[in-house]
This record gives sequence, structure tokens and C-alpha cells, in this order.
Amino acid sequence: MDRKTYQKIYSSLHNFGDVFRLSEEHTRPPGMLATILNQKVVKMTRFKHRKVYSREKELFLRWKQGRSILELSEYTFFPPTLMASLILKNCDMSRKSINWLFKHLDCIENRRLKKEVRKALEADYFFSPRAHEMQCKKGEMGEEIIRKWLDDRKISYCTEAEIRAQGDGKTPDFVLSDPIPIENHMIRWIESKALFGDDFEHKHYAKKQFREYAEIFGEGMVVYWYGYLEDLASEGEGYLIKDYSFFVEYKEQTDELFNYLVYWESSIQ
Repeated sequence: MDRKTYQKIYSSLHNFGDVFRLSEEHTRPPGMLATILNQKVVKMTRFKHRKVYSREKELFLRWKQGRSILELSEYTFFPPTLMASLILKNCDMSRKSINWLFKHLDCIENRRLKKEVRKALEADYFFSPRAHEMQCKKGEMGEEIIRKWLDDRKISYCTEAEIRAQGDGKTPDFVLSDPIPIENHMIRWIESKALFGDDFEHKHYAKKQFREYAEIFGEGMVVYWYGYLEDLASEGEGYLIKDYSFFVEYKEQTDELFNYLVYWESSIQ
């Protein structure tokens, strides 16, 4: 995606109500825009987290006085799951207990708290256990497409899990037994990311993973399934950048990956 289009989309995305409208306006898949929105919310929340928690005693008092968790979430523009976590923390619950209760809501004894936490998790597309589960599933779906692409070409490889089982450290999702030529590069590894490759995400993973993979294994390929900025810096970095369009022969599988937003919405209605 060109940077100008991305900036228009990014600045106009505020909630899921914007996704389908902007998808039609810019002729981009809804799944791509939903992913950009998710990354925007997560990034903004990181910057807001400390500021909100500096007011936790005030917010907890407001809750005790009758404001609901969802109302406090809207008041602070802070994700409902994280607001629920803040309230539970001030009810003297540990982080471990909170994470467990989020998956076992019926074990919350306080009836008001149980009802409000349930509503908060159901309303949260970004930080709830269900949202995390969906993100993990999208990651698995992307890796499965790459696995099928390699298997159909009878390309031998080791997966990240197989390599780690041998006691090795950092490793990409797929390490090829023999390099394969792609666009004048000899690809030795492939990393799958169920993300949109924007500046923030790419800088983070280039530093954390990609450059190290290139140093250890040689040239590789990074797949940002939901697209990427066409001017991302990768020249001379030791890896190619591709997206769903590279796997055009697996349209059914990529369509399923892009339509996962629809599955989410139908699952919570």
C-alpha cells in the first residue's frame, strides 16, 4: 500500500464501524483495515496505559460509586478488558488471578462485578481473551498457507517448533533445508506475520527478529499477510517482504484469513 493511502485510512479508522465503510471507499479488504485498526488501538493504548493507571484510585472510587466498567472505559478511552483488569486489581486480586477469572467468569462471586466484566470482555475486540485467541488463530492460518505452499513444491523445511525442540534459540517459522530462488534472492527462511507491515511493527520486528535471522541463516522472506507499506526499508537487510498476493494460488485460504473479522462478529452476536 502506498503511504498516502495508508495515512488516509489510518487517520480515519477509529472503531469497527469505520472498517467496512473505508474498505469500500479505498477498495481494500475489510480484514486488512481491521488489522490496521487493531494495531492502531494497541499502539495508542501503550502510550495511554501509564496515564490511566496513575488515576486508578480515582477510577476505582467512581466504580464503587456506581459507574460501570464500560462507562469508565468510554470515559477514559481505555479498552474495556484493561479497565476491568484495573478494577479487579483494586479489589486486591493478583494479575494471575485476574487472567484466570477472565477465562472463568462464573467464578467471580460479586454479581455486579461478574456482569460488568462479562460485558467488558464481550465488547473488547482488541485485548480480551477471545481477541487474543482470534489473533493466535490468524497466525496459525498464515503459517498453514506457507506450509502448504512449501509442501506443494516438495520443498524440505524445519518448523520453528522442530528447531526449538532441538534446543536452539531464536528461529524463524520455517527454515529451508536448501535455499530456493525468489526474485534473484536465495531464500533460506520464511517468517509469517499476521499483521500489516507499518513502520512501527516493521521496525520492532526487524530489530527483534529479521536482522538476526539474516545473520544466522542467510537471506529470507517476511510475509505480512495483511499487506505492508510499499516503501518499507528492506533493501540490503537480508530479506524480501511479501504479502497475501504472493500466494495467489491459495485464494480460498487467504480469503478465509481476511474474512476472520466476519467470524469474530458472528461469534459474539
